[in-house]
Amino acid sequence: MMRARSLRRSLADPSAGSSGLGSEGMMTRGRRRRLLAESSEPLERCHSQERATGESEPRKKTKAIVHGPHEWRDWANLLPELVEDISGRLLSLDVAEYLRFRAVCKPWRELTDDPHGKGDLDSRFRPRAWVVLTITSDARPRRRLLSLATGSSLCVDLPALSTHCHMCAADGLLVLFHEATKIIRLLNPLSNAVIEFPPISSVAAAVPLSRMDCLLAVYQNPSGINSHAINGAGFDDSTSPPTLVLCLRKTMCNIIFAKPGDTHWTLVTSGQASHPLSPEGSVYLVELSPLPRLVEVVDQRRFAEPDNILEQRIMSFLVGSSGGRMLMVRYWKDLEHFGGIGAYNRKEIFTVRGITNRIEVLEVGITGRRLIPVRSLGRHAVFVGLTHCVLISTEIFPSIAADAIYLGCFHQQCEGFSVYHINSKRSNRRTESQHKFAYNHVQGLSPAARPCNLDQYLVCYVDRSHIHSGPCIHHVKHTFF
Repeated sequence: MMRARSLRRSLADPSAGSSGLGSEGMMTRGRRRRLLAESSEPLERCHSQERATGESEPRKKTKAIVHGPHEWRDWANLLPELVEDISGRLLSLDVAEYLRFRAVCKPWRELTDDPHGKGDLDSRFRPRAWVVLTITSDARPRRRLLSLATGSSLCVDLPALSTHCHMCAADGLLVLFHEATKIIRLLNPLSNAVIEFPPISSVAAAVPLSRMDCLLAVYQNPSGINSHAINGAGFDDSTSPPTLVLCLRKTMCNIIFAKPGDTHWTLVTSGQASHPLSPEGSVYLVELSPLPRLVEVVDQRRFAEPDNILEQRIMSFLVGSSGGRMLMVRYWKDLEHFGGIGAYNRKEIFTVRGITNRIEVLEVGITGRRLIPVRSLGRHAVFVGLTHCVLISTEIFPSIAADAIYLGCFHQQCEGFSVYHINSKRSNRRTESQHKFAYNHVQGLSPAARPCNLDQYLVCYVDRSHIHSGPCIHHVKHTFF
């Protein structure tokens, strides 16, 4: 698959009136028929002469025709079944390759599904493997994208970042906030398609609330929800169109949802369980019908003692993996509060800053409603942070340590280490020292040394609940919770 020189040529469909291949790259059907007719005339004359004389010379073996590199090929008229098979294979690999394939010529676009025609929220065409690599604030719209599935990268222009705040991502779609109108929009970084949602200043409860403090927390800001409260996003694809679900953090700890075309956002919970994952590791599913609610999948409330939660002695992170599996990374800090060191296998514990800790990896068994221990990540690593958690193949990115847990920049500063090796073979060294970060009020934490390695970009990516861009660099109204 040829590489394009720019995003517009590589990922955006050319106009219907142009082929995008030049005068030598495409041939009309009429011209093709004339060429075939002209090439068949000598053969017809030869056959006519043979029939007239009754003689025919023994046929000579003809050499296989070898086309030169510049000879014409009728690529535009591939069999529909072949076009469908190729496009399907490319889509299963990466939606960007599918978009490049469709951009080649009009006949290929006519034989394949148009991502825009099927709806910009169609789950097949979401750029879920792509992330925006941003460390420092930048008012310009140009960004570097990285595919976690293939390792390829793109430099793209995203004009919407000049007028919106980039909050987080859902399946690769960027969640944007418009300060003046409070409107939430989703941006596809590969196609620049934008989907609009209601203003975040308009939130309604689906059922009467038993705890008014829950609703008051949402409305404590006179203009509605502060954009900094957005701390994660996802989709419910059981509805048509799909529903966008936003998680709000800290004092606004709730879940809200809306579809394109809705007039307001709706509150999921009544203040009891407000996140799909609790710090102690209890897991919930979000159900939007018949009434929006959280359904408990795994109960770990026995660890949810107030002191453990307030002191952040236990933290849990959900990580999506291939094949539809869901992993959990759970961090136990100061094991003296969880039965003492003697209650654990010494190979699974480590000491940092004089405090003994433990990290475990578990698979969330939805059907069995239980947590299943995972002994190794194999040739993968996990990056966990405040906003995102990602699973990385170390075969695609060999600079990343395999079978390891990377902490985001915020947790590195708090916990005193950067990487935890699940099955350490480095002289029993379980952890690596934290990275050095610098802080300022605009950019937040960022690596002190430059240029940055890939792991430094990723530890910043998973922790950025608000990536400063465009006008939000100068927003004085943004406050942290």
